[in-house]
Amino acid sequence: MQHLPVLLISSIMFFRSLSGDTSEFKLVKQDNAISLYERWIPGAGGENVREIKAVFLVKSAVPAVIGLFKDQAHGREWNTNASEYRIAAAPDPNHWITYIKYDIPWPVDDQDCCLLYRYHETPGDAAEVVFESITDSRFPLYNKTTRITGTRGKWIIAPLADGQLRITYMVTTDRSKKIPRWVSDPIIHNNLFRTMTRFRSLLENKTYARQ
Repeated sequence: MQHLPVLLISSIMFFRSLSGDTSEFKLVKQDNAISLYERWIPGAGGENVREIKAVFLVKSAVPAVIGLFKDQAHGREWNTNASEYRIAAAPDPNHWITYIKYDIPWPVDDQDCCLLYRYHETPGDAAEVVFESITDSRFPLYNKTTRITGTRGKWIIAPLADGQLRITYMVTTDRSKKIPRWVSDPIIHNNLFRTMTRFRSLLENKTYARQ
């Protein structure tokens, strides 16, 4: 169970940070670089859903972050348990499509998702990247692979005065009724924490930064 990806725990994900909910986030995991928070908010189906927020600082630049999102060669390195990471173009040059497939230990089927990313600049040389599930003929459904749908979230990338970036990642997920929270919570927290750690490490890796 420890190898299940973050997205396996949910079949539908909703991003609801703009819904006006003011409940407080709770710190669930932290090291000297990354802080992981969560809260439970009302979902579309009337049940509470989990919203996760990861925050970290990194010595990098906005173009490098966007470049890493679009980097097929390194995508599997930072996405926990990913066996495929593919990028496809969209009509708008500031949009792109990301396909990710996760290898899941038997007897559970593999998981995949197809996400549309939309990048735009915000005041103060900051940037925001919003993502959501879509269907695309270039990434059809496969046998014995469960397509994750309904995903919504965003990355907020804010430059600081000392040359670092503050990156905030937010996504909201339904609770799986098939898996009790005492099992699912550590998997979700640990896999997302591992993903953010790898993402940050790649951004600060000198070899990657020169590419």
